[in-house]
Amino acid sequence: MKLCFDGTYLKRSPSIRNTTKSMRINSLYACALLVLIGSIAISWGIKDVNAQSAQSGQFKVIVQVQNTGNLDEHGALHVAIDGSRNPQTMAGLIFPGLQTSSYTFEFSSAEVPVGKGFTAEVIYGDDDVKRATGTNSASNTPEMVTLLIP
Repeated sequence: MKLCFDGTYLKRSPSIRNTTKSMRINSLYACALLVLIGSIAISWGIKDVNAQSAQSGQFKVIVQVQNTGNLDEHGALHVAIDGSRNPQTMAGLIFPGLQTSSYTFEFSSAEVPVGKGFTAEVIYGDDDVKRATGTNSASNTPEMVTLLIP
C-alpha cells in the first residue's frame, strides 16, 4: 500500500479498475439470474394453483336407488354423459329392501359443460332396467337422480 502525505491524488492502477468492473458485471449477472429463477418459481407456483383448481372442477352425479320391495336386490349402476363413449359403472351392488342407497359418480367438468345431459340407469334382478336422465345445471352443486326399483 502506498501512502501519500503531500496531498497528491493517487490514481488506481488499471488492474484494480478491471477488478471493480468485473465485480459489477458479476453482481449484475447474479441479480439477473436471481430474477430469472424467481420468475420461474413463481410461474410454476401459479401452474400448481391452476392445476388444483382444475382438479377441483368435478361434475358429480349422485344416484339414489330406492328399493321399495321387501327383498334385497343385486345389480349395477351406470352413468353416461350424452355423446360420451365411456360410461362409469359400479357393479356388484346390493340394494337393501325398503331402503334408499346413494352412490356418487365424478366426471371432469371439462367433459360436461353446463346444459349437457346424462343418463343414469340401474340394472337389477333378472336384467330389469330403470333409467333417469338429467342435465348439468349452472349451479356448482352435484346433480341428484332417484331410481325406484319395486
